[in-house]
Amino acid sequence: MKATAYVDGSFDPAVERYAYGCLIIDENGNETELCGCGNDPDGVKQRNVTGEMIAAMLAVKWALKNGVDEIEIHYDYTGIENWATAKWKTNNEKTRSYKETMQKWSRRIKITFVKVAAHKGIEGNERADGLAKKGLSMEPGVLPI
Repeated sequence: MKATAYVDGSFDPAVERYAYGCLIIDENGNETELCGCGNDPDGVKQRNVTGEMIAAMLAVKWALKNGVDEIEIHYDYTGIENWATAKWKTNNEKTRSYKETMQKWSRRIKITFVKVAAHKGIEGNERADGLAKKGLSMEPGVLPI
């Protein structure tokens, strides 16, 4: 089975929270929406990028739990692909953990990445962006990854 995910992150400096949004569509057209936020100091330093990494990891974790063999992740921040595939150097614990987790999971599931333009009306990406913004209004908590 194959699934498609759109991922995005958001950040609100007024409350020092980063958030994630993820829209997953399985091959039957069933949709799953995931969103939430966090406020740990290391995550806050990376602003919306933290949320984007979390969204990508949640998409893969969802796929693994639901028997998906292949997931296509649509993203608008280049680091989502480049850290996961080791094209970029990881310079801190957050990016290092993201890279290690995605590489470990890529041995169990085929992960492909598709770069999309931000805020250009791509429906899945716009929905992921909206979910990330919605996540900012939630109470920070333990992230489900």
